[in-house]
Amino acid sequence: MTTERLRAILNYSKSHSKDIRADIANFCNQIEVSNLDGIRDILQIVRPYLLQRKYLTIQLPLHDDEIGAFVYKGDSLSYLVINTSMPVLNTNFALCHELYHIFFPADEALNKARIDLDYYSNENEMRANEFAGNLLMPEIEFKQMFSKLKAIHENKSKTELKIIVSLMNYFKAPFMAVYIRCYELGLLSSTPQYLDIEPETIKNEFEELWLDTTDLHALKIDNSEYLIKHVEDKGREYLEKEYINERTLKKALENIKILISKVKTRK
Repeated sequence: MTTERLRAILNYSKSHSKDIRADIANFCNQIEVSNLDGIRDILQIVRPYLLQRKYLTIQLPLHDDEIGAFVYKGDSLSYLVINTSMPVLNTNFALCHELYHIFFPADEALNKARIDLDYYSNENEMRANEFAGNLLMPEIEFKQMFSKLKAIHENKSKTELKIIVSLMNYFKAPFMAVYIRCYELGLLSSTPQYLDIEPETIKNEFEELWLDTTDLHALKIDNSEYLIKHVEDKGREYLEKEYINERTLKKALENIKILISKVKTRK
């Protein structure tokens, strides 16, 4: 992260704040909640609504350590794949980013894998980022927690860093997303000094504050067996309706197993 990029993000946030708030309100309406305060496991809440849109959510430990999540849109069933080889805090943000693209699709004709390597590459990605930040860190609750943590840490060394790390732990969000949110909401006004912070520094602060470091690590959750079973169950259903034959089902199962073996990390 550079100062120029941070400035561009903050300018975008300021000029699109009303639109983002409208997106969040729309999303809350679609998943039937009044607000997002207190919601920490967004996947648990949103999974059934993804299924309504024919999206199956799969958690897999992938080879790649940069892609937090991606969407594959098929003809009859689409997939939201979450990379559990990455720390939980990072995949939380990536999940919320992809939720924007699913619930507010810019291209209805999309039918292949959509993978974002640069979340700051264009306006639609910037919009998805803003949505993710607002989704993970609701404004009122975030401001309240910032004030509370500021009072706790104000007489300690590296006060700002301790507040940010504590907010990471509370909202289950990555460092840079929390840092940006602080500036967006006018809670920080000093010259940014943590744009290139090292993961080890964050880990040390977590430990110094006696915070649980679990979310800083990859959980390696593997839903591949569930995915194979889903494909087989769906295939059996189509087989009974004579949409496909046994050979087609067998080939589909072989293909999904090959695909999983290619994308999963080695144990």
